[in-house]
Amino acid sequence: MPTSVRAHELETLLDHAPPGIEILSLDCFDTLIWRNTHAPTDVFADLALPGGGIEPRMWGESEARKRAWSKRGLKEIRIEDVYRHMLPGADEAAVSAAVERELAIEARHAFAFAPAVALIREAKRRGLTVIIVSDMYLSEPQLRAHIAAAAGEELVALIDRVFVSAQYGEGKRDGLFDHVLKEMGADPARILHVGDNRRADFQAPRELGIHAVHLIQFDDEAAARLRMEAATALILDPQAGISRPVHQAHRTRVALRASSDPAYALGHDVMGPALHSFSYWLKAELDALSQAAGRPVRPLFVMRDGYLPYRVFDALFPEAGAATVEISRFVALRASISDEEALDKYLEEWIERIPIRSIGRQLMLFENEYAKFLKGDAEAQRKAFVKFLHTPDMQRKIFTRRAGFLKKFIAHLARAGVYPGDAVCLVDIGYNGTVQNFLTPVLREAMNVTLHGRYIFLREKKASGLDKKGMIDVRNYDYRTLHALSRSIVVVEQLCNVEQGSTIDFTAEGEPVREQVDAKAAHNAARGTVQQACLDYALESGLGRVRAPDSDDLDGRCRAAAAALARLFFLPNASEVRVFESFVYDYNMGTSATEMLIDPDRGSQGLRRRGLTFYNDHIPQFMSAELQAQGLPVSLANFAASRFKLDLRSSDFEVGGVPVPAMLVTPRDQAAVRFDAFPTAEGYYRMRIPVGRQRPTVAIQIGQIAEWVQVEELSYTPVSGMVPGKEHDATRAARAITDAMEAAAPGLYRADPAGMLLIPPPEGVDEPYVVSLVFRPVVWRRKAAEAKVKAAA
Repeated sequence: MPTSVRAHELETLLDHAPPGIEILSLDCFDTLIWRNTHAPTDVFADLALPGGGIEPRMWGESEARKRAWSKRGLKEIRIEDVYRHMLPGADEAAVSAAVERELAIEARHAFAFAPAVALIREAKRRGLTVIIVSDMYLSEPQLRAHIAAAAGEELVALIDRVFVSAQYGEGKRDGLFDHVLKEMGADPARILHVGDNRRADFQAPRELGIHAVHLIQFDDEAAARLRMEAATALILDPQAGISRPVHQAHRTRVALRASSDPAYALGHDVMGPALHSFSYWLKAELDALSQAAGRPVRPLFVMRDGYLPYRVFDALFPEAGAATVEISRFVALRASISDEEALDKYLEEWIERIPIRSIGRQLMLFENEYAKFLKGDAEAQRKAFVKFLHTPDMQRKIFTRRAGFLKKFIAHLARAGVYPGDAVCLVDIGYNGTVQNFLTPVLREAMNVTLHGRYIFLREKKASGLDKKGMIDVRNYDYRTLHALSRSIVVVEQLCNVEQGSTIDFTAEGEPVREQVDAKAAHNAARGTVQQACLDYALESGLGRVRAPDSDDLDGRCRAAAAALARLFFLPNASEVRVFESFVYDYNMGTSATEMLIDPDRGSQGLRRRGLTFYNDHIPQFMSAELQAQGLPVSLANFAASRFKLDLRSSDFEVGGVPVPAMLVTPRDQAAVRFDAFPTAEGYYRMRIPVGRQRPTVAIQIGQIAEWVQVEELSYTPVSGMVPGKEHDATRAARAITDAMEAAAPGLYRADPAGMLLIPPPEGVDEPYVVSLVFRPVVWRRKAAEAKVKAAA
């Protein structure tokens, strides 16, 4: 007989029961009856109380329990006791009305867990007696009514007895099971009890000789992920947990997942709920568009990134006629360059951002037409190239070639069933709807096509005036939140896209011509597992529930999807980070440039060298994954700073400084000074020394504070480059000469008391600059150690 069981094993539990079992005893809440919320107390958010209902309701129950214990010696109370305390002076009619309101709210969020219902049915088939034993402040009639509302009267008819702690004044850990044994007249060895609370449902009955099995709802990682999703919901939405419950409709499916593969868990528990919700949201949007237009509006999923959303949507709604189109940003932009104004707009945005070769390809130039601009000073060549593109001959060639390309592009749309006069909806990840911006005027003029756009995320920096919506957009989140989420949109793209290169052209028949792709085998394998798991979730999303609760609406699911994705963006766990370590992404603008999605060393190096504010100067695509190993405090600081756009600077974190002696030496003079070094991370310190136009040699007397020291970085930054967001790019490595310091390993020195680092002025810098030294004292000298303790105090 197992002592614990996972949710997916619950239905067949009786196959492993010891012989002689006559009574199946079940806990009620979170075993038989679940809630469509993260925590039981989330349902109290629906209580219409000023400031939110959760805290007052919890305080009311706590005080009622204290009063029951002090006055009657009872550890258990009834719900009426709670409201008598919350509504002092109210008559019994008002108390009863308040109780009925709460019971209605509970019923709105409640549903029966299908495996537990199946277990009850199997028990009755085997001729067993079924009882419910619950720690709850409801009376037996109230609990039976609650079960009936969630699972139906038929199930209630299968339950022979209900034991509720409120009726007996004792909980499971205090004596409720004694009442069960007495009233049932049963031998403890004839009873099997199952519940989710280890102390109340496993330890307490076993002490009396009752067979007990602990129901483990979630594995440890899933439980932590759900808690972090709930925390993320509170950070994203000011009303979550106050006047709006934190819904998690996917809890049962997460509980029923049997695979422990990290990639599968990521696809099933995170991407599954997100894309399932997006599909239902999209279907509602398409229905509304079609009704308004008086004709069907077909969804066109934009490849590559729309691959997984397409597969999920098409599996759920095959009747919608969804199709895929291979429209990269590269080809959409090419199709849009129809005149000199469009060309100027394109060059303004991209001439400084991508190589001349890539721009030449974008504009369909032959290599011999742009080759002469590939050598020499890059800035000068860009200017010359722009001038060249504005010559009448080149503009004639560009626009003529574009017209030919447009015919191929229209042929590609025809392959997807798009014809003149149609109304279609582009579907993509988001976040700006750039492809829609490019194509709307093009398709209107060339085909009289009405173009809509629907996205998972939508965050436009400038209103386009086009028909765009996102499941996550300004209708439900503020711009700061959307901007923070958009920074990691590449994470969703990498999980959703397909193993093929980005489209760079079409044949005359509309067949896509793709860039070569060089993704790692591990990348493809992990992505494939994630995508299959996501589809498994979507096709089995209803499993685990006898019927959906009334609170399981589209808005709640979309908010839960936003929390799930934002949690992945900002608070990924270690196993998820390992899944992403093989991922490579490209820039999708006609260049072959690729980059690893995660640099495992970048986060720890940035923290050591700059402290918590290093992300102000350098924002990688998935920085949270690079910070994950540093622990939750760092991840939460990054999340909060991004979500709320906090104006945090290095000086805000400069506490616990240690003075380090230094000398500034010029041919004419020298000055002894002390500069404070402040902690960054992992035992490292950073000190900064301003250097004026006299350009002295800086001598840092590191030997006076440390016997052994590890030098992480020695750099300088011109004062003109010390601008928020730009300092990282302006910083350069500085060279140093060691004196009275013996190198024991790269960067590790044993220093005499007179040991110092001599930093001469950098060549070619004729303005004031700041020298930065990042170091870790491996062994402190005594006086420095005392100063460190004093500074900490």
